[in-house]
Amino acid sequence: MIHSAPYETLLFRSIIAVGAVASLETYIPNLDVLNPQFIICLILVLIYLLGTAIVERYHLDKERLPVILNYIGHADAMLIGSFLAIINFDLMATGLLFSIVQFRALSSGGAPRWIKDNLAFTTGLLLIVLFNSPEFNTRLDQPISIIALVFVGVYFCVSGYYFFEKNSNLQKKLAEIEQNQIRLKMLNYQFSKYLSPNVREKIERGREVKLSSQRKRLVVFFSDIVGFSEIADEMDESALTVLINDYLTEMSKIALEFGGTIDKFIGDAVMVFFGDPNTSGPKEDCIACVSMALTMRRKAAVLQTRWKSNGLVQPLQVRMGISTGFCTVGNFGTETRLDYTLLGSEVNLASRLETSAKAGEILISQSAYELVKDIIYCEDRGTVEVKGFKSPIKTYAAIDFRKNLGKDQNFLDFTTGGFSLLMDGEKVANYDETKILATLNQAIHHFQNKKP
Repeated sequence: MIHSAPYETLLFRSIIAVGAVASLETYIPNLDVLNPQFIICLILVLIYLLGTAIVERYHLDKERLPVILNYIGHADAMLIGSFLAIINFDLMATGLLFSIVQFRALSSGGAPRWIKDNLAFTTGLLLIVLFNSPEFNTRLDQPISIIALVFVGVYFCVSGYYFFEKNSNLQKKLAEIEQNQIRLKMLNYQFSKYLSPNVREKIERGREVKLSSQRKRLVVFFSDIVGFSEIADEMDESALTVLINDYLTEMSKIALEFGGTIDKFIGDAVMVFFGDPNTSGPKEDCIACVSMALTMRRKAAVLQTRWKSNGLVQPLQVRMGISTGFCTVGNFGTETRLDYTLLGSEVNLASRLETSAKAGEILISQSAYELVKDIIYCEDRGTVEVKGFKSPIKTYAAIDFRKNLGKDQNFLDFTTGGFSLLMDGEKVANYDETKILATLNQAIHHFQNKKP
């Protein structure tokens, strides 16, 4: 809803007052002698002007100012109706002032204001009609008509200039807003580089950013470049910057492709987690994380070839660690500086697995292995001691997707109605192979000799 500014409404009432006084002077006879009726009207007009000016000034910076202006607008409409009844509804004055009431109501508040102003106008008119019984003047009374024309002309000139100024100010403000939006977009683009897209999307959805955390089952990933310190010592600053930025850019693309949330970069190290803010379930999250690691390893080999052609002598190999379990995830820090990250033993385990892995190896915990073993072929790598864990941790090395191994895969998992086969070749002892073959041959013989 558009509300007129206080000075515009005060100017409007001042013009009305001057017009009313001038009209009464031509309408009330014998003004050579002080007429009580004229004096009373003049005093009431002055009191009304002064009172509304004080009210508007008092509420100038208050939230209720638009409501106050609406009520004063209704009072203006009622007084105009009363004034027209007093001058016996002079034809031209009535038409012009009634039109102004309609214009002012619609331009100030639309249909709701228009209805209320017309009700107030009719109320003021009826009050004078009931107590004064005016004569309806259908002829054009020249003095009053001239005054009405002058009043309307002045009003529309002032209103036109006011709306022009208002429109100019709005255009300036719109231009400023557009410039601010462009500036904010640029700042948002710059700040977005410091946040994982998943976290940024969570903030952009309007969620409050505050110190908080929650317990979730997540998959945690760590990786770094083996012997990066030695590589860095052999390179100049600009070449090293290009290399590390190239590496981190490619690893970030892969992490986002698989739906991971990038927690942080620590030099050449990368920390990613799955399961927050979005999750596909523990098994699917874990498969996505190991799939990401396999893709990163292949990409590192491609980067190695590219950098070797640019003079990097030492081989660039990546080692990785993956663990899954319950972690505390959320905003940690202070009210002025927050970090969206993880806490918990699984974070420590994933980091320890990464440092225990060999060059080019993806070392995963047993909990992660149990979730991915039917999709990804893994080899037993024994146990590692991890601070904070009472017992040694069983570890496995993720090799590749089973579908890529063809006849070399030694893991089968097939179930249908009346038949089930689960085989893990790594765990089959030599002395059990004869029994297994006998059982399989018996099953084959049964199906071969089964009557149709």
